[in-house]
Amino acid sequence: MKAVKCPYCGGPTKRNGRTSSGAQRWRCTACGASTTVRHDDTAARFDEFLSWLLSKDTQLEMPGAGRTFRRRTAEFWEVWPMPVPDGEFHRVLFVDGIWLAERLVVLICCSEDRVVSWYMAQSENSRAWSALMEPIPAPDVVVTDGGSGFAKAVRAAWPRTKVQRCLFHAYAQVKRCTTTRPKLQAGRELY
Repeated sequence: MKAVKCPYCGGPTKRNGRTSSGAQRWRCTACGASTTVRHDDTAARFDEFLSWLLSKDTQLEMPGAGRTFRRRTAEFWEVWPMPVPDGEFHRVLFVDGIWLAERLVVLICCSEDRVVSWYMAQSENSRAWSALMEPIPAPDVVVTDGGSGFAKAVRAAWPRTKVQRCLFHAYAQVKRCTTTRPKLQAGRELY
């Protein structure tokens, strides 16, 4: 074990009994302060969590029928990985929102070959779209589904970028309004 130094004066310490919880107590020989040493095992617990997450094992197969594992790794379920945009310029970007739950949407920005960035929000509003777009250099053209809040956000974050409506989303919206078998002539022409 490494030599324990006093957290107050940096002097050497010696063993001085145990606390009521059983932890080793250390007393500084220079200033007389008493302290205990805590070892940070967060990195080891995070490695345990990741190895389980990327394996095919269930929590029930973990030691303690999963209860110990869940207690040791509970804080890591709150970690949301957020990308760091690389600052690379893209001529065309595609943006869309994917709803994962009632109040959880992932806003995704893709180039033609890879995902550039993403942002998690409670709804598709201009503030969430702005948070996605601000760290990314403005492209020449952005293709969108025309979701709520996007127009305001693109005017603020990328004012000189041209906006193109996604043809699939436009078709889906027309089909939703006209159905696949429109009865009126105007609906047939739109469809």
